[in-house]
Amino acid sequence: MNKNFTSLAFALLVSASALAQTTTIRVQGAPRKVSTALAANIKKAAEATTSTNIDFSKIERWTGQGDCQAALAIKWADGQNEGKTLVWGYRWNSTETKTGEDLIRAVVKADPALYMMASNGAWGIAIGGIGYDVDGDRYVTLTTMEDEIYPRNGVFNLPYTEFDTSASTKWGESDAWNNGYMSTGFWNYYVADNATDALQMSMVGATGRTLKDGCVDAYVFGYFNPEDGTNVYDGNLSYLPATVDYTQGVYLVNEDWTGHRNSTVNFLSKDGTFVYDHVQNVGMTACYGTFYGNRFYAISKKNNGLKTDDAFGRITVCDANSTRIIKQIKEIAGKDGRSFCGIDEHKAYVSTSGGIYTLNLDELSVGSAVTNADGGTANLGECGNMVRLGNYVYAIEYNKNLHVIDCSTDRIVASIQAKVFSITMSKDGSLWVSTDKGIGRVNTENNKLETISLPEGINVPANSNGAWCPDGLCASMQNNVIYWTSVSWNILKVFKYDINNNEFAKVVDLSNDADKWKMYSASNLRIDPITDNLYVSLFKDYGVTDYAVRTYDNKGNKLNQYDLEQKNYWFPGMFVFPDTEDPIVGKMDDITVLQGKEAEVDLSTICTDADNFQAAIVKTVKSIADAEIATATVKNGKLVVKGLKAGSTTATIAFCSNGITTTADVNINVSDATAISSTAAATNLHEVARYTVDGRRINQPQKGLNIVKFSDGSVKKVVVE
Repeated sequence: MNKNFTSLAFALLVSASALAQTTTIRVQGAPRKVSTALAANIKKAAEATTSTNIDFSKIERWTGQGDCQAALAIKWADGQNEGKTLVWGYRWNSTETKTGEDLIRAVVKADPALYMMASNGAWGIAIGGIGYDVDGDRYVTLTTMEDEIYPRNGVFNLPYTEFDTSASTKWGESDAWNNGYMSTGFWNYYVADNATDALQMSMVGATGRTLKDGCVDAYVFGYFNPEDGTNVYDGNLSYLPATVDYTQGVYLVNEDWTGHRNSTVNFLSKDGTFVYDHVQNVGMTACYGTFYGNRFYAISKKNNGLKTDDAFGRITVCDANSTRIIKQIKEIAGKDGRSFCGIDEHKAYVSTSGGIYTLNLDELSVGSAVTNADGGTANLGECGNMVRLGNYVYAIEYNKNLHVIDCSTDRIVASIQAKVFSITMSKDGSLWVSTDKGIGRVNTENNKLETISLPEGINVPANSNGAWCPDGLCASMQNNVIYWTSVSWNILKVFKYDINNNEFAKVVDLSNDADKWKMYSASNLRIDPITDNLYVSLFKDYGVTDYAVRTYDNKGNKLNQYDLEQKNYWFPGMFVFPDTEDPIVGKMDDITVLQGKEAEVDLSTICTDADNFQAAIVKTVKSIADAEIATATVKNGKLVVKGLKAGSTTATIAFCSNGITTTADVNINVSDATAISSTAAATNLHEVARYTVDGRRINQPQKGLNIVKFSDGSVKKVVVE
């Protein structure tokens, strides 16, 4: 019989109780009274073995790197996984301090088959459910009382009050699962500092557990009612075979062989292993892919290239954790798909062969087209890449215009007429376009294009030359550098522009490649956001099924080459790196403002994201506790607070990075206007502009010496570490 089992990683500490037939246990460090029979069962389970029986040399499924190692062992109840305890391994450096929470989070993040339901509270992480995708169908979801939800990096973040009422959607269909908190059962948390030691009931939760080299953390599900049985750690282990870590590597969106197969997505792991056809039938001629808001979106020109009546997706939506297709949108107002740009966690834009359309991310449905400033039909032609910066999206109308779209109204508020082909954001928050003359910087203050002269030997960026693709214009997230491929046919070269130093360089040249490789299409160049390595897709010639991926460091030194051994006309469209890091927000200082006056706070450095540009993080005011005391809005990346009457309140600021949102609270203190003193003028003093030492205006603090101009006209030199 299927059960919604209650589960939680429990640390036990048995003590005498004033109540008869009860003892006190610790649930993730929090004391709770249970029956003495249950405590006896748990004690019995803990004493069932004299050793963990784990042999580290037999562990194959590892995550992490370093000279220290730990094992994670999990045993479900009811004989699931044939009654065996499954084992994973985790590595870290001896210079680091890691906890039991770090261990289990790293393992569920790296193994797409393993997932957990968890919450963080005063006692640290509380684990309310653990599941394992036994049948490998990548169907990893939970069903709550209200909805079906998907994990983020293998974790379902839910309040502990929902642990009992949420369960694996496919628990009854061969996947392993136990869950809960206040009824049925829970996950016992056992630890051993060495694999040769017996497991002990942990005195603390996983957050408070410091790992030691060679230690073991074990989770064993147990029942509240002893009559339901005792699940004992018996050393009957199953060492899982190595699997692919889809958080470490890159996805390849393939146009594939039109007329024979629909478009597909391959995956190249960090160690050079290809997973072919990881996602299939994403429509015909898929050119664009991206991770956004815990989903993966693939945009195709057509919905089907086969001689069937089936219709797949011009927009294919996948769960980011498993890359399993969850919905396919067949049409975009009858237009061919091009690219995707996220606006916030609820809305995105999709460009097409004829205009730009809104996409409702909650309902996964296509909305209306972007309009002119007056609300009339924009009559846009083929549109391509788009970038959001601040309150606007900058969108390419291919070979015609760069349009500026107000995200709040979905209307074009300005247009720059130029032969533009692609657009990207650089690390400093500047916007760069490729043109028929070379590259240009978008002046977002006056909406004009500033042309950058290319020196001799530096070629004009390649464009898709009629058959649209995203183009090779892209940027480093580690350095303030942009890259592009050159020559639209038989692409052989990659160039870069170091923005800070105003230096150009050629970094890749296949003109004399010994094996006659060349780059496939203008778009087959992207930069790893973490390593800063270049990824290029190679092919030998049209009509030949030889393909490879080659990596270079940021100076152009060849690192590796990975040949695709499964023969097919892949026609690679675009590299897509997984989005595995969440935005992290820092503490905001209290704001003091006079009644009737305004104060500004620069939000540009408050939130960071390891695999997204800081300038791309969207800031909004989510709420204000007392709107009678102050108002708060975000304008051009700055929080603008206006004092209405004396008192204190709190504003909650939302930071949305690539569709993932976190928040920060800031205290606002409004002083009575009658208390104006000589310092009142300084209260409203704020930064109005920032420049490099050579006078170039920048959008956010840049490492080194910055020249800052304030609202009172004063100028100061500021050193940014």
